[in-house]
Amino acid sequence: MTTASRATRPYAVRPASRLGLAAGAGLLLLVLGLAACSSSDPTLADVPSDVASARPTISAEEAKFVLAAQKLGAKVTGASVDDDIQTGTTTCWALKNGGVNLGQIAVDGEDRPLPDTGDGLRTKQLMAAGVQAFCPDYDAQIAQLELP
Repeated sequence: MTTASRATRPYAVRPASRLGLAAGAGLLLLVLGLAACSSSDPTLADVPSDVASARPTISAEEAKFVLAAQKLGAKVTGASVDDDIQTGTTTCWALKNGGVNLGQIAVDGEDRPLPDTGDGLRTKQLMAAGVQAFCPDYDAQIAQLELP
């Protein structure tokens, strides 16, 4: 086949320009870089050191819970992290499987809403953090906690 016949065939492959290849590679690197930056999964390094020591294999979801709890005002420590995570996961289990809403489970032993002070407030903060980290599909219910 001659060079002339290759150039006139409609399905002939033409060499790509170096500028086009460079632009394509640059775009690919930009997209990958942005994807890496948007990955906001927290890690062990993001949680307080006592939490990291108590739970060295903390998952990204659990770390997200710890950070959400602290943002809401509930301090999570190395001594409390296991129980606090259990509060968050139990809250989500009840929402998913118990046929209840968040306002119904945020009550004391006498079915009164948890108070906005002391342990009652901390429990509501942990419940809200649990929803944010473990079952975000229920985020709209956080308002039922009436957090201060």
